[in-house]
Amino acid sequence: MKLGIGALAAGNPTGLGRLCRNAVIGLAEAGDGHEIHVFLRSAADHRLIEEEATPPLRSALDSLHWHYGTVPRMPVIQRYLLEQRWIPAQAAQLGLDAYLGCDFSLPHGLRIRRRMVILPDMLPFTHPGTVSFSAGILYRQAIRHAVSSGAALLCISDATRRLLLERFPQAADQAETLLPPMSPMLWTYADRNGSIDLGMQVQGSLHMYKSQRPYILAVGVRGLRKNTDLLVRIYRELVLSGDYKGSLVLAGGTGEYHSANSSPKLAVVALGQQQGIPADDSPAVHDIGRVNDFDLSRLYRSADLLVNLSVEEGFGYPVLEALAHGTPALVSRGSAMREIAAGGIAECDLEPAEARVKLLATLNALPLLRREAADFELEDFSVGNYGRRILELFESMES
Repeated sequence: MKLGIGALAAGNPTGLGRLCRNAVIGLAEAGDGHEIHVFLRSAADHRLIEEEATPPLRSALDSLHWHYGTVPRMPVIQRYLLEQRWIPAQAAQLGLDAYLGCDFSLPHGLRIRRRMVILPDMLPFTHPGTVSFSAGILYRQAIRHAVSSGAALLCISDATRRLLLERFPQAADQAETLLPPMSPMLWTYADRNGSIDLGMQVQGSLHMYKSQRPYILAVGVRGLRKNTDLLVRIYRELVLSGDYKGSLVLAGGTGEYHSANSSPKLAVVALGQQQGIPADDSPAVHDIGRVNDFDLSRLYRSADLLVNLSVEEGFGYPVLEALAHGTPALVSRGSAMREIAAGGIAECDLEPAEARVKLLATLNALPLLRREAADFELEDFSVGNYGRRILELFESMES
């Protein structure tokens, strides 16, 4: 099979970029005997994919054929030209007989019968205010085209598939669920049965958070969808009532979180300003911004609990990554995040009083939840298994 992979979002620092990079790595590992071409915005995105792969997997990447778009670097125009002009022309020239779009997208001009699109979420329809105006237009059009063209739709959770079919019930026969894999680099750091190759460790963040107290962890960008204000509020109430004596650490995003409702007793500490913070029992929110995977692994392993109270998630990479490190999670009730594992995950409604009670109950239940998290099966989320399953789906299609 000559397979083309459209991974134009591979450079994205959010979960969408992680998804694109891991799909490429998984297909490289599983694709022996297939000719695989990867379409990227730039060579810089290729380097990010290599960085996320461990050394044993980087040799598999050498077998792929890499193509970089050369069009004006203007966000919306660039995306349109790469997706709708450049990729179809390349596909025709190369004689591809299968195509995978890793980030919603399926070029209109493809003359290929075997087509598949990974669907990360339905946010452009369900919560359009959480994506940029231009991205919302592009992604809504891409989803509509993928449905109407009859392409296979690979949803990253049952929750995402359900939301897809609520809006496009005619896509029932096209849609299948396949949970995404874990980053190979984080996998290696989290593997409790192996050892870390010191040569793989990149330099840690210059101002890595060094906790003087236990802490609750939240990972991801800020914003209304992520409900950071709700988490800060219920955390603060637990500390002031004497029910929790730790800190709250926010990782990811810009490191510039603030809340209009913050009081002087709520310390929002910027990266690099932690040295003089007293280890008392007052509320302390440490927003350390984006960290590399080595430091992120250390944050997961040392946290009391990961909390993700998003109003909607297509999947929830931080929950997967926390469980891989033996750290339980508290997530929004009924969300895709609950699908990741049978144990080690607690759920709560997003009403503040109920969320506060549930957070306290979860902290009190940590010994049991940690035992459940210790049974988490990493192998179920390997990039190789993910790549093999995608290839099996392609091979089951009519050519």
